[in-house]
Amino acid sequence: MKRLLLVFAVLTLAALLPIHTLAAEENGSVTIVVGSVSAENGAFADVPVYLENSKSVDSIQFDLNYDPAALSIVSVTPGDLFLPEYVIYNADEPGRLRIACADALGLKGDGTLLTVRFTVLSGTGSALTATSGIITCVDADYNQTNAYVSLEDGGVSIGESAAPAALVTPWIPETPVPTPTPEPTPTVVPDLESLAEPTVSGQPESSAAPIAEEQVGPVSYIVVAVLFFLLLVLIFVSAAKRRRKAAESQPDHPARKDS
Repeated sequence: MKRLLLVFAVLTLAALLPIHTLAAEENGSVTIVVGSVSAENGAFADVPVYLENSKSVDSIQFDLNYDPAALSIVSVTPGDLFLPEYVIYNADEPGRLRIACADALGLKGDGTLLTVRFTVLSGTGSALTATSGIITCVDADYNQTNAYVSLEDGGVSIGESAAPAALVTPWIPETPVPTPTPEPTPTVVPDLESLAEPTVSGQPESSAAPIAEEQVGPVSYIVVAVLFFLLLVLIFVSAAKRRRKAAESQPDHPARKDS
């Protein structure tokens, strides 16, 4: 399980790395070689795909292009380089077979990458072109680097005739066409003053506005203080009178004895 996760991590990293594609004569490049075979209309055609100068290769992905009017994919059989469970392919799109392989420890040498079985649908045959090649290698410390890639095309011919010219040219990175930015639609800002409740002309404004704190003069504070003081005095006097009356009502009070 750990090895499977490591392989998938290698494939993911390989997909994010820059692509290097050089001519076949570049020294030190890893070469993807698509075989050429001859077949009859209506028969099977088994086309091998080889990998050369592949020591230390730990991941590879590329597209195998063909004429869907002339060939139909029957099966893909892994070769002797990668374990079958680490060979992944997708043939959902007619005319293109997408392939990805991985080995976390790196390959030990050259060999057959895979074999593709086609059914021949017409008497014209088809060229087979490898494009979009991405290959990575690992060193003794398992540090991963990009490898230079060379591509050699093949094909399926009918009888003695040669395979037709390729429908897909060697892969060239496309420059994305900038998407024009749409002009922003101006946003209408409502006039808040125009949305306010209109004031009836000739009607006087309400005079019940709160009195600001600075409008209260010091005299008002003095009057309030004096009234509060008088209130305290009245409370004190009233309490004293009640205590006096309560004392006089006692039987041993001097006033009662004199009487």
